[in-house]
Amino acid sequence: MSTVDSEVASLLINLHGVFENEKKDGGLYTSFFELNKGNKMIFNYCIGPAGSGKTTLIATTYNYLTEKYKELRIITVNLDPGVRNLPYTPHIDIRDYILLEEVMERYGLGPNGGLVAATDMIIDSIEDLKFEISEYNNPDVVLIDTPGQMELFAFRNTGPMVVSSLGYGDVQKVVSFLFDPTICRHPSGYISTMFLAGSVLYRFANIPQINVLSKSDLLEPDILERVLAWSEDYDKLFLATDKTERGLVRELDSGISEIFERLQNFPRLLSVSSLEFTGIEEYWGAIQRTLNFDESPYY
Repeated sequence: MSTVDSEVASLLINLHGVFENEKKDGGLYTSFFELNKGNKMIFNYCIGPAGSGKTTLIATTYNYLTEKYKELRIITVNLDPGVRNLPYTPHIDIRDYILLEEVMERYGLGPNGGLVAATDMIIDSIEDLKFEISEYNNPDVVLIDTPGQMELFAFRNTGPMVVSSLGYGDVQKVVSFLFDPTICRHPSGYISTMFLAGSVLYRFANIPQINVLSKSDLLEPDILERVLAWSEDYDKLFLATDKTERGLVRELDSGISEIFERLQNFPRLLSVSSLEFTGIEEYWGAIQRTLNFDESPYY
């Protein structure tokens, strides 16, 4: 077995252990379905591959919630120091403290090295960010836009450190992982993205996760239905893999799929389109169910 194969196998085994340990406590999501007593703040972190629509989903969710729930206090936070343009004006912006261009010039780094350094520097501004959030008098919901390059936030130490340190007082946290439809339309792409989602779940093991198929309007209706079916019925995913893949790729895809099938309660996909403005209410409802066990006054 190659080194890469060993690392993949080890990660899958560890991920399976996370779920098995939760089961021992009387149910996979026992710790996730706690009531939102005392109206705790909700911190929703959007994480996903570059181009999956994190920023757009933040903007759409904010616009939808502020329009429909006038009494709901919502703020947005941008944690991407390298973003040029945003479709919304963040209430709190990491670029007030860290700018990619300045980091590149100061340390003589290229774009990639600069992004790594700038993202790692976020942790140095945590206290400033916490103070700014507190200035909004304990908002109900904080929508957090993470760096475009997912690996810089999710797979380095910065992400877990920021998530564990940014909240204060009674805060409930949730990760929204975005599946890119242009990748997920094929079984191998869907399984690869599912593996990324599982890796993020493993990295943020104490935080519930919602899996979102963003930009679903890019998929034809029959393909959208098929992709959503894969997240609910692994037999259909196995069948699709057998039909489209061959050799080692098919064996690897089948092996990964079997692991997720054994996990049983891996979050199913929610379909959302910011362009067509569909699925946003279901997405908000999923956040409420995950954190509040249907007890939220806004669900």
